[in-house]
This record gives sequence, structure tokens and C-alpha cells, in this order.
Amino acid sequence: MKQDKFHESFAQDLSPEEALVMAVTQKAPLGSTFGDTVTAPAWRSKPCWYQVSAADRMIHPDDERRMAERMKPRKVIELDAGHASLASQPVPVTDLIEEAALALSAP
Repeated sequence: MKQDKFHESFAQDLSPEEALVMAVTQKAPLGSTFGDTVTAPAWRSKPCWYQVSAADRMIHPDDERRMAERMKPRKVIELDAGHASLASQPVPVTDLIEEAALALSAP
């Protein structure tokens, strides 16, 4: 992504400085990512949890909600966050991950 558009498009809820660090250190995805066929997505056979970024400018939040619905997650949380929600909202994202890990490790 172009560095001058990164903050407004990808990480609008981070400070300009934080977004700049992310912009200059970003790596392009492998080209095969867009052509590989997924035959058995993990969410079809494993429990999942889902976080929707309600202010996402990269993936429309309605599309995120549809993806979550399709996965039938055990829990969905919705955050007022952009695409970089892990960086802008680390506590609720971490809480969701911890909840998932504890649920899976419980006897």
C-alpha cells in the first residue's frame, strides 16, 4: 500500500507516527496468496472467534459480519476500529484471544 495513503486507509485510528512505522515496515503478501485454492478452511472443522472492525476501510464491516456469520463463531465482538484493530484496540482483541485459548484448553 502506498505509504502516503496508509494512515487514512489502513490505520486511521492510530497516531500518524504509529501508522508511519507500519507503512514503512509493511511487506507485500506472497503472490500465491491470491491464487491458491483453499480446500479445507480451518473454520469449518475448528471452533473460532471473530472480531469485526466497524470502521474498517479495507474490508467493509458488512462483509466482515457475513464472514463471521458463515463461520458460526462461538463469539463475535465488534470494535469501533479500523483495519489495524490489533494495534489500535489491543486490550479487547487480546481478551478475545485469551477467552478462545481458555475455552479450548478447558477440560
